[in-house]
Amino acid sequence: MKNILIGIVLLFVTLSFTTDNGKLSGVVTYKDAYESSNQADAGCEIYAINKADARSSQYGDLAKVVGRFLMNKSNYSVSVINSIDPERVKKAQDYFDSVSDFTFKYIRGFKKSPAAVRAATDGKGNYTMNLRPGTYYLLFVSGNVKSDNIAESKGNIDLKVAEIKSAGVTQLDENFRIHENFMLMLLTGRWMQGC
Repeated sequence: MKNILIGIVLLFVTLSFTTDNGKLSGVVTYKDAYESSNQADAGCEIYAINKADARSSQYGDLAKVVGRFLMNKSNYSVSVINSIDPERVKKAQDYFDSVSDFTFKYIRGFKKSPAAVRAATDGKGNYTMNLRPGTYYLLFVSGNVKSDNIAESKGNIDLKVAEIKSAGVTQLDENFRIHENFMLMLLTGRWMQGC
């Protein structure tokens, strides 16, 4: 009788500490500047890490690193278009290359982190992940859109934040663009280098 009572108490304690996972799902697409509709980004990789887990690891600066990279990518594109000075363009290229190299190494390490949960999109661009409740960083690496820099040579990147609720479904879509600076190219008549 005593063993049965201890077993019931242990079962109750174990069940009281379990939480229902939430589900994150969405569609990842890409759009070419020459196309009128979005296409499924099949093979896009999605990496999720709980913000608290990221803060307690060496990848606590993930949002800053990706944000800095994307800002520098945009600034580099604008500086190349606005400058005819080859020395200034070379300096901007060198700086962007160093930021891109750092970002590439940081993300490569992050992808191998045991705290990161990985998923990939199917042929229709759909993905689904089962995650514990909490706030997550989501790193998207496109399967179809690539840029001419080391950080995005295997796929353009983007970072989003999602709140996962217990036993609920969170929908988060992503859309990549080919020729992100298409309007700038039309205005200047030049193709971007490095993007």
